[in-house]
This record gives sequence, structure tokens and C-alpha cells, in this order.
Amino acid sequence: MKNPAYLLVLLLILSACAWPRATQPSSEAPDLSPGSGWTTWDDFGRLLSQPPNAQLLMPVQGVRVGQIADTFLAPRPGGRLHEGQDIFASRGTPVYSATEGLVIRMGYGQLGGLYVMVLGPGGRRYYYAHLDRHAEGLQEGDLVTTQTLLGYVGNTGNARTTPPHLHFGVYGSWWGSDERVINPLPLLVGRNWQTLEALE
Repeated sequence: MKNPAYLLVLLLILSACAWPRATQPSSEAPDLSPGSGWTTWDDFGRLLSQPPNAQLLMPVQGVRVGQIADTFLAPRPGGRLHEGQDIFASRGTPVYSATEGLVIRMGYGQLGGLYVMVLGPGGRRYYYAHLDRHAEGLQEGDLVTTQTLLGYVGNTGNARTTPPHLHFGVYGSWWGSDERVINPLPLLVGRNWQTLEALE
């Protein structure tokens, strides 16, 4: 093998094979082990060898960073803590990837509803939850960029009694000293939505 990281990823894939592809455990965060449908080993090696993103582009179209109320680790029912940030927007607002990466899991979870999990540089995972629907044609194993549409804002899962919003969570790599749960708000920066729309 070209890189020891490949062996680590292979072991993680084998350990994850018992999980159904379109389900997740009964916590707000989905199963953090990878699913099937990987693109190529070279894609893994490139992502894992890069440092984690120092900045994340705002994933919800038209929202400014200053509009987000910081609710990271706020108490939630059942003794849970809020492992991310809620970004409120109208139902159907487009949600784009905040990073480049690889779609490692997508489906429906009891709490997160419709979700997408993206593996980014350095092995961090980016969790987009409560989607109204996934982007047409998106599937596990797809490479994404910051211009890739992942889905649309909704309130699926345990958010069905709340206004539509994106739950955006960031999780550390499977190895090393990276924290398991990372507050995305200090990493978020605005993006030029007009430029993105011109590229579509």
C-alpha cells in the first residue's frame, strides 16, 4: 500500500460493514464510521494527508455568519448536548458543502432526519442534518467541492416541531488528538453567493 492511512481506512470500513447504509444510531450524530461506495484509494489518501480546514464556507445559501446564535453544547432533551450549530433559513434553501471532501454516508436518522456526512481534509467529518431533501443524484462515494449542492433546508427528524434549519456538526478525525466534537461557528466564514450562482 502507498500510505499507512490506507490500512487504517480499510480496517474502519471492515469494522463498519454491519451498519446499514441509510440508518444511524439513536443520537444526534450519525454513525461516524465510513460507509461503502468509496471513489478511489487515492481520494482517501489525498484527503487524509491534508491538514483540516482552518475555515469553513457558510453552507446555507444567503445566510451570514453573524446571524447564527451560538448553541454549541447547549443542553438538549434526554441529557444530550447540542453537537453543532443550527442555521435557520426558509424551507428549501440550498445547502452546499462547506469543504471539499467525499460523501461517506447519507440517509435518514431518528434525530437528524435526512442527513449527509462528508469526509474532509485531515479526516474531519461534516454533518448536514434535518434536510428537507437530498440534492438530486447525490450518493455515497461522490467527491464534493465547496460548489456542490448537498440538499435543502428542512426540519426532518426531531426538528419537525421547529422552524426549518440546517444542523451543522463537525467531528474530529478517527485518530490523533483532534477533538471528537468541534464547534463549527468560529471556523465559519461568509461566501460570495452571487459568484456561486453564476457558476451553476
